[in-house]
Amino acid sequence: MKKILLSLAVVATGFAAQSQVICAGISPAAIQGNYDFTWGDPAGGDWSTPDFLIPNTFVQDTLAVVDDGSTGTNPQGNPVSAEGCNPLVNGVDVNGKIAVIYRNTCEFGAKALNAQNAGAVGVIIINRDPEVIEMGGGADGASVTIPVVMISSTDGLTITNEMANGPVVMFLGNKTGLYPNDAGVTSGTSLWSKSSGVLSQLAQNGSEFNFDVATRIYNYGTDDQTSASVTATVDGPSGNVYTETVNLPTILSGDSVDVEPGGALSFPQFSLTSYPAGEYTVSYSVDLGIADDYDADNTVSSSFYVQDSIFGFSPFDANGLPVQNNGFRPGTNNSTFSNCIVFDNPNGSRVGVTGLYFQALGSSVDLSGEEISLYAYRWEDVFTDLNDPAMAFNSLNPIANGFYYFPSDLQGETVYGAFNTPVLMEDNQRFLLCAQTVNLDVFLGFNDGTDYTRNVDYYLQPLAPIENDGAYFAVGFGSDIMSSVGAKMVDAASIGLDENGTIEGSAYPNPAKDIVTIEIETTEDATIVVTDLSGKIVLNDALSFANGNATVNIADLESGMYVFNITLANGLSSQFSVAKN
Repeated sequence: MKKILLSLAVVATGFAAQSQVICAGISPAAIQGNYDFTWGDPAGGDWSTPDFLIPNTFVQDTLAVVDDGSTGTNPQGNPVSAEGCNPLVNGVDVNGKIAVIYRNTCEFGAKALNAQNAGAVGVIIINRDPEVIEMGGGADGASVTIPVVMISSTDGLTITNEMANGPVVMFLGNKTGLYPNDAGVTSGTSLWSKSSGVLSQLAQNGSEFNFDVATRIYNYGTDDQTSASVTATVDGPSGNVYTETVNLPTILSGDSVDVEPGGALSFPQFSLTSYPAGEYTVSYSVDLGIADDYDADNTVSSSFYVQDSIFGFSPFDANGLPVQNNGFRPGTNNSTFSNCIVFDNPNGSRVGVTGLYFQALGSSVDLSGEEISLYAYRWEDVFTDLNDPAMAFNSLNPIANGFYYFPSDLQGETVYGAFNTPVLMEDNQRFLLCAQTVNLDVFLGFNDGTDYTRNVDYYLQPLAPIENDGAYFAVGFGSDIMSSVGAKMVDAASIGLDENGTIEGSAYPNPAKDIVTIEIETTEDATIVVTDLSGKIVLNDALSFANGNATVNIADLESGMYVFNITLANGLSSQFSVAKN
């Protein structure tokens, strides 16, 4: 399946990488940076907007939210007046600015034309979902001659929150040839750590964990650059652990140069004799030797985290958990959608997986009670890399499963669901670890903070496949949009100590009227699922144990017998019955 059918955001990101078409925050500092976007493309025939593929085609100005005089709020909680479906009543505010409009009911072209008629010089449409989609111009698109872009609801919230504090300036378009002296590096043309979650059990020295270092330097400016250099650094928990600088040959205007393994210019491989736990940040920075007229893209960075419990590819948050910054789902999905990651390591037998961390979002759905299925597969298709004709998903052997039920509407938050039993990994064996939804309104968490395009092109290994209605796609939505699923890992020896995956637990008082205290010798966080004797789920919640105890309120349950199913974060589980008076 083509990417365009899966996530049209990928199309825009590809343009940005090749021709420096960007949607970028300029000021204040809180919103600086590039945002995922799609744009009204005149090549489709339903827009008369400027062609961003032409260098130096852009608009940069202050933002203003539209007001068409309507009342009330839409289902997303935004003012209906800011949907811009009628002629604007705040033309004095919008004139000469980039109009900000919410998506909901009317056509994109109608919104943009109303803004244009009020004097706007550009339009940003904020999607109602945490993704970006292709925008058809509709009946009015052919009359729109100003730039029109769409950003996600997540990024839209970031920008509108900052607008409440004062003026916000953004750049929409192609900056190639805009400045005389302008060089840059991109995330997608740089090599990064092979994963963001690096398990200390599998990184005991430089031979077990290392990665090659590479990037591409672009000259976007009109002047040739004769004294540029590029520096690669890695900063660890105790400070800098790697710094290498390469002086570059003359880079002609509009050209680029690679510093890569086996090339005329190269960096040494990154490896350390040992890896203390903590965050490591890899950075590439270009220096022209003179002032750069646009330095926002002079440095790109990505972090990896050495610890003993989570494997994955997305950035981690301050709590050490994988985090999403957007939700996606296939545009053609009709039944199942799985968000997966691949585990494969020469020393994989040192660890086992107990469950998955993941996130879900949906502007039109309350996640309370929502079911997410969890699967672990032994990927038994034999192939060398993504170019191997034998690469397939024909031999996925299910080895564990589980279910997670959202205790409340935890939109976008990282949650943990356990497998029914922990599973030992194996040396040099691929495993596919997936979170799955069947709700067509639920988006699963992804993160574009690190673009793995060069990693995938270089190592040619699958990282984050997706499943759409039973069909699997090895590169998912594209290597620039990475799964935010994280695998909870434990030492293999800890699984061997309790091979049946259970731990003793009890509850008191029993029978009980309202508060039940659960006793389990643990300090792990846990989830509880309570069912009646017919198997119906009547309660699901998160538990926190202190001194081996946690409490549950069953006051709202009817009298009768119930089964308590407790699953700890390490994958162990306990089951017992409790009578409710």
